[in-house]
Amino acid sequence: MIDEASQRWLSAHARHALACALGCDDRVPAPGPMPDDGALHTPARVFVSWHEHGRLLGCIGTLVAGTSLADAVAHYAVQSGLHDPRMPAMRAEQVAGAELEISVLSPPRELDVRGRSAIEAAIVPGRDGVILHEGTRRAVFLPVVWAQLPGVSAFITALCKKAGIDPQRAADLRAEVFTTQAWTA
Repeated sequence: MIDEASQRWLSAHARHALACALGCDDRVPAPGPMPDDGALHTPARVFVSWHEHGRLLGCIGTLVAGTSLADAVAHYAVQSGLHDPRMPAMRAEQVAGAELEISVLSPPRELDVRGRSAIEAAIVPGRDGVILHEGTRRAVFLPVVWAQLPGVSAFITALCKKAGIDPQRAADLRAEVFTTQAWTA
C-alpha cells in the first residue's frame, strides 16, 4: 500500500516531470524531498492518466515492474502527457490544472478459463482490471473503466474491440486480472 504522504509526493513528482518535459517547470512546484518509503524504490507496474474537464488527455503505463515506482510514475507521466498516440500532446498551460490519476497495479493473475463467456463469469466488475489476449493481440482496461462500461458484456466487448478481436468469435480468448491502488490529484 502506498501511504497518503507518498501518494501526494508521487502526484507532485509526476506533474513536475511533465512540466519539466514541456519546459514550464516554473509553473508547477517541485515535489520536495522524497518520503522515506521503501515502496517508492520498489519496481512497480504503473499507469498514469491525465484528464481535463472529464476528457482523457492521455493514459500510458506498463504491465511490467521494471523500474522503481518513483521513476515509473515520472516516466509515464511524461509519456501519457506527450506521447499517447490516440490524442494530441498536452500543452504547457494544461499541466497545472489537469487532473492526474496514478494507478499502481498488482501482479496480474492468469484466469484458468478460456473463451468469452467463461472470462465474463470469472471477472469481478468494479474490482478487476483485465488484460485480454488472443494470439498476438492484447488490450488492457484498468478497473476505473468499469465506471464507463458497468456491464460485464459491454466491458469485454469494448476490450475485444480495443485489441482488434472480433467479440463474436472470441472462443480462444485468455485473460489476466489485476487490482489497482489508484488516486487522483
